Amino acid sequence: MLASFMYRLALVFMRALGWKFKGQKPPEKKFVLLGAPHTSNWDFFITLALIGHFDLPLRYMVKDQVFKGPWAGLLKSLGAIPIDRSRRVNVVDSTIEALQKNDEIVIGILPEGTRKRTEYWKSGFYHIAFGAGVPVVLAKVDGPTKTLTLGPSIMLTGDIEADMARIADYYADAVAIFPECFGPVRLKSETPQNSPDSAPQTDPS
Repeated sequence: MLASFMYRLALVFMRALGWKFKGQKPPEKKFVLLGAPHTSNWDFFITLALIGHFDLPLRYMVKDQVFKGPWAGLLKSLGAIPIDRSRRVNVVDSTIEALQKNDEIVIGILPEGTRKRTEYWKSGFYHIAFGAGVPVVLAKVDGPTKTLTLGPSIMLTGDIEADMARIADYYADAVAIFPECFGPVRLKSETPQNSPDSAPQTDPS
């Protein structure tokens, strides 16, 4: 498959640059994968290499109109899932639906949503994982040691403050590729599910 080739190529490339990949592939068949700190364009290649190393069935959302004609097979091979935008559902609801309908799927999200420093993470990942009843798996980039670690699997409880405290604790020792661009690991106290802040960020650039 084209996707597998791209993942393996990225893995060889990043290893040649000195990057290491640690941790274990989660036993769960479906989960939300969080990647942080996200401060560099290199995160795109690191993400591809991570997928190749752990053989993760990463998926992302595209509008279903694109799945017509010769592009459908290519998009599916690259992990795309169609979203019916004619239905009155937002991205969070569509992603929850995809998690519930698929037996094996990983939704990758960069919760910072930008390479620039931000004071709050976007809350979409929380609504998605909690709404679908799937765990959040944490992936941590450490710039100085060129290490990406696939960390613990956390089942969210609905207590946002307590859950975010656990997530923040995991990333407490992370040193970003550009440390000045990595802000606090926290959500705003209240972020409505239908707000722009709740949309997941799957673009690894």
